[in-house]
Amino acid sequence: MSQVFCVSAHCSSGGFAFPGFLKDSHRVRVTIKPLSTNASKTSFWNIAAWVVWTIALAVLVARPLLLSQRGTSFDTYNLAGSHWLRGENVYTQWMGFVYSPVVAAIFAPFAFLPTAIANIIWRLINAAALLGGLAALLRSKLFANIKPQLAGVAYLVLAPLALGNIDISQANPLVAGLIMLAIAAVYTGRWNWAAFCIAVATFFKIYPLAVGLLICVVAPRRFAWRLLCSLFFMALLPFLFQHWSYVWNQYKDWIATRTADDRRNWPVEKLPLDLWFVIHWVFHLPISQKAFTLLQFGSGTAVAVLCGFGTWKGWNSGRVLIGLFCLSAIWMTLCGPATESYTYLLLAGPAILALLESLHSGQVFWIRFGIWASVALQLLAVARASFMPHFKPFWILAGLPVSALIFLVYCLAWLLNDAVWPPRQELGSLKSKTDCR
Repeated sequence: MSQVFCVSAHCSSGGFAFPGFLKDSHRVRVTIKPLSTNASKTSFWNIAAWVVWTIALAVLVARPLLLSQRGTSFDTYNLAGSHWLRGENVYTQWMGFVYSPVVAAIFAPFAFLPTAIANIIWRLINAAALLGGLAALLRSKLFANIKPQLAGVAYLVLAPLALGNIDISQANPLVAGLIMLAIAAVYTGRWNWAAFCIAVATFFKIYPLAVGLLICVVAPRRFAWRLLCSLFFMALLPFLFQHWSYVWNQYKDWIATRTADDRRNWPVEKLPLDLWFVIHWVFHLPISQKAFTLLQFGSGTAVAVLCGFGTWKGWNSGRVLIGLFCLSAIWMTLCGPATESYTYLLLAGPAILALLESLHSGQVFWIRFGIWASVALQLLAVARASFMPHFKPFWILAGLPVSALIFLVYCLAWLLNDAVWPPRQELGSLKSKTDCR
């Protein structure tokens, strides 16, 4: 294995000298020493993460070929793409395709491929977005206390929380990855890229728009107009691939089906696993739909106020963005319009990164216990779905929303503790402030 060395030069006359500008009278001493093994990013955890994800992706790629009759969410996406190509109504079933006409147009090319091959490509896109988003956040050093040697732990813990989503061909890994890419882009000053990622995620799931609006709160001049332009561009995109009247009617049908869809009226086994589920089905407390709607808007406003307060108070930019990232994920799962067990993948990334960050952040034990409990409940929910899929009492299904509530308490205790955060730093200042890529 090749050795990595640290070279240091000392000039006897003082100051700093470059090769070629040293006079004969200067004595130069060069010291060559191997770097500490801790400087290497290759560690047991990183190697283990590579092995686990390589094996997992190989299995996920093979399943559509070996189990071609097995139904997944991709069947719905592929059917929508076929309808789009033929100029047929995409929104024919109230529990069918729920995404925007933009997504239907995106899936149209998949209809030209064999279903198994198209499904494999979609799975790889999902995995690449999710892993790429996590890698971007780790490289950005937004979570500054996570050492490179421990990055593999994040991927290992993410695996059981994400593989089910990828296996069932859900769009949540793509959306979660796009959100992480956007947060990393904001922190490094890539505002155009951040706006584009949020726009694409919004046309898949709608509620990622909340993340974009929160970024507008903390960086209105840099981000607001970029987000608006990206959303406008994405909305116009389908008109390039079908007749304008057909696309317009699909938009109307999409809006009509989304506004009429109240998932609290769905069958019990398909109820949203959100804060309303805990209040109404677990604790049997009376809460009307209107009251919960007010709670949704009120909690979203509270997150925006906290982000705005942190910016006004002069918080470090990493502190503001971490708070935005974590609290928006909590809001999307607890108070979003369509939360199911698979949706909690949006919470997995923030929770895992917060857990690793807590190892070296100087927090007291009782605060750190919260983030450990939150991640443990998420893993417990995955274990229940994998090994006891028919065991569905309300109290066990409530584990996921309870994990989000515990994470909320942890985040507030963490974010409001000035002692564990460094001084103020402007958003995007790790790179040039004029960087508008």
